[in-house]
Amino acid sequence: MTVGYWHREAYQALRAAATAMGQRPADHAADINAAVLARSAVYGQLARVTELLVGGRPAPEVPDRAGASTILRRRGQRLTQLYVGLRAATLVERQFPPSPTPVTAEPARSLHRAADAVGVIGDILASHVPPGQGPRTPEGLAIRAGGGVQSGIADVARLTSSLVMVDLALPGWLSHGRGHLTEIYRPVAETARWTASSGLGGIAGELIAAGRDQPPLDGLDIARSPLNPAPSVRTVDDAIASVAAARSWMWQNPGQITGSHLQLGTQLGLAAHILISDGAPTMVGGWRQAAIAAADLRATPPVGLARDAAAELAGVLRWARSQAAVGRSEGAQAGNKQLVRLSSELPFLAATLHRGLSAALQRGELFVKAEMPLARPAGSLIFRAAERWRPAVSDDDVVQDLNRGLAQRHQPGNDGRGTAARAFPNPPRPRGLMAQTPTRATPDGLSGRSRGRTR
Repeated sequence: MTVGYWHREAYQALRAAATAMGQRPADHAADINAAVLARSAVYGQLARVTELLVGGRPAPEVPDRAGASTILRRRGQRLTQLYVGLRAATLVERQFPPSPTPVTAEPARSLHRAADAVGVIGDILASHVPPGQGPRTPEGLAIRAGGGVQSGIADVARLTSSLVMVDLALPGWLSHGRGHLTEIYRPVAETARWTASSGLGGIAGELIAAGRDQPPLDGLDIARSPLNPAPSVRTVDDAIASVAAARSWMWQNPGQITGSHLQLGTQLGLAAHILISDGAPTMVGGWRQAAIAAADLRATPPVGLARDAAAELAGVLRWARSQAAVGRSEGAQAGNKQLVRLSSELPFLAATLHRGLSAALQRGELFVKAEMPLARPAGSLIFRAAERWRPAVSDDDVVQDLNRGLAQRHQPGNDGRGTAARAFPNPPRPRGLMAQTPTRATPDGLSGRSRGRTR
């Protein structure tokens, strides 16, 4: 499930927690402890997501609440202020033990749901941009180039605003408890009052506004490895998952991309674009050129995970071709809208194949037809052409055609919406430059201090 799904899950859980606090006062210490621990966990997970988005800590150190208040009163540096506010909001002077039994009462249950959901968002991001490492996937490369970061920070800010609403209700929820509980949980109430009055909600509102109309990361999902056997492809969601798994693995292992991957990938790109464009030359030209060129290459068969990645691409290709008949039926319009979601993944596939083509040429593992001299077999009066193959080089016409075709498909479509592929702002350059990781870009409107060191 995608970042967008888990963001909605966390948002709804936080709203439910705030509503529950206004409906029924705190009653049992176990419920309160669970709610307090879950509240801090949500703030901590939001801070982690922020670090993953910008590639490090926006602030080198986390001050106490007094120091955080000073930073939050400054002008500008909204990203740094958001991060400092999130970290400071987790600080509670007294530690409370977790409940020994599962807690099902509201609002603890909803806060646990929110913490789990935000934690999954962090895990999805970490699968693409691991802390302290370079990007592992094309999506990770896009994020480090700044694509989708501003909208991702806006999503963090939306959840922060909802969490501030929880803190507004929290002191009242605690004060209606039994008398001795009010004093026990006084540090929690003080922390909640500080967060609610710190200006963190206003800072979040500014970041939400700055993220409007920016490329979203809603479609970003976990970067899994290719499976063996390859899963069956019955829906667009299945197809997107298989393409993402195959290209993510190929991006991490360009040295294992073979002619099979180039052929299957280019045929898949061509099939998908024919379905959504009715064969318009402006839409399919690059993929057609690439597919024709790739068909003229030969290479050793893939093995291991390389074979599994090829099998996932082959499964999607079979499914895409099977949709051709559906695309010409009365349900064509609805089907095309679904297929557009798949086509938005293909720019990353093109960039990955382009990178793998360069690596395969350097290894000398791609072959093209050599000139076919005439030879007369012994005892025969007929001269025959003997088929010969030689290692491909970058100057070969077929290689240049494949290079040009894939380069045309790097750039995503212009509808400006949807999946992580829409966040690909600077497609990799051809040949050797594709293997380089771009310098982190600071999103417009965010603090330059986001370039801090990753934990």
